[in-house]
Amino acid sequence: MKIIYNLLAFTFFLSCFNCTDEIPLDTQSFEDILVVEAIITNELKRQEVKLSRTYFLEDSNQIIEDNATVVITDNQGNTYNFTQNSEGAYISNVAFKAIPNTGYTLSITTSKGKQYLSLQTELSPVSQIDDLYAEVSSGGTSPNNIQVLLNSNNETTNAQYFRYEFTETHKIVVPYYSWYNLEISNIIDDGIAFDLNLVPKLENQRICFTTNSSNNIIQTSTNALNQNIINKLQIRTIDKDDPLIRERYSIIVKQYVQNPGAYNFYKKINELGNNESLLSQNQPGYIIGNISAVNNEKERIIGYFDVSSVTSKRIYFNFQDLNLPQPKYPYDCDYRTDELEIANYNKNHLKLNYALNGGNRNHRAQLYKFLSPDWGYKYKSGIAGIYFIVSPECGDCTSYSSNIHPDFWEA
Repeated sequence: MKIIYNLLAFTFFLSCFNCTDEIPLDTQSFEDILVVEAIITNELKRQEVKLSRTYFLEDSNQIIEDNATVVITDNQGNTYNFTQNSEGAYISNVAFKAIPNTGYTLSITTSKGKQYLSLQTELSPVSQIDDLYAEVSSGGTSPNNIQVLLNSNNETTNAQYFRYEFTETHKIVVPYYSWYNLEISNIIDDGIAFDLNLVPKLENQRICFTTNSSNNIIQTSTNALNQNIINKLQIRTIDKDDPLIRERYSIIVKQYVQNPGAYNFYKKINELGNNESLLSQNQPGYIIGNISAVNNEKERIIGYFDVSSVTSKRIYFNFQDLNLPQPKYPYDCDYRTDELEIANYNKNHLKLNYALNGGNRNHRAQLYKFLSPDWGYKYKSGIAGIYFIVSPECGDCTSYSSNIHPDFWEA
């Protein structure tokens, strides 16, 4: 949820203006405001609260609110204390979960002694994700693109307001791989001559996994519908040519059931982040949450203490499952020519001859340069002093991803 509160902190200043003139991209006015990112769920875990401050438009680093005292209490007499971790977030000292028919209150005391208190909030109704699936769109402006869709039937629950987050993971397999590195030794005169040795790799650099999380607000409501049913809600759209689905793709979606106050708060944040509304005459202005200063009712606080039930569902799919052609690898790795002076050669994939060591075709110098740590090219194949080498992106997936195999991953 960091993106939500960064958006609020970043755009709050612009909402202080009411004009149609061009706004310079620097801070004209600044108000130091506490930003609270707090949601507890019905998951048994160590819950988390994040505190920060608003920052100048020209700054890029989030300002963490350090050394605060954070406590959540319930109306059953339970108290949950939080401790700040090395990343600046406040984590509950013990694992707990929100339970129905219980009121929870968030209390914050900053290092400067300022106190903040939320309204008492109860857990929202529980709702399940019935179906999460991918299908190829058949029309519109993006035919043949992939849509990840969600269904949820809430006819037997009181759940009506929903927010969604997703985390996606995709598998990467580099197109040109060798189990050996080509290493330089016995260097003479800064690379005039050297030995080349094939050395077995000590780690997998062929298969990697990249994980990204959603950074936008996805919401829906059934409040105005005849049936309390969510049908074909679009969670994610993926271009049919996106390398995300070149090998294997997985997405896990979390469904948060909100109360009306939380739903409207996030809805207004989303509206504030829209460029058209952001610079219009009718600014949304300051968004009021359910947290206030104890001793100063006029002090502004950005944030909402949400107590939400959450469920999740994960799916996997390959491009073959959707009858689509395999997308291209994200980098151009195909070999074209070994003539370095020719314009159409591909620097990602080179054929170099150690014996050529002069003039415009000094392949030996090129070998020395590209195999250095600064360039990190990878050995693909070679015979009789002629070597095929590829850029790190084409022969080592750890150059831009992680070779840690996720525990949840299914082949």
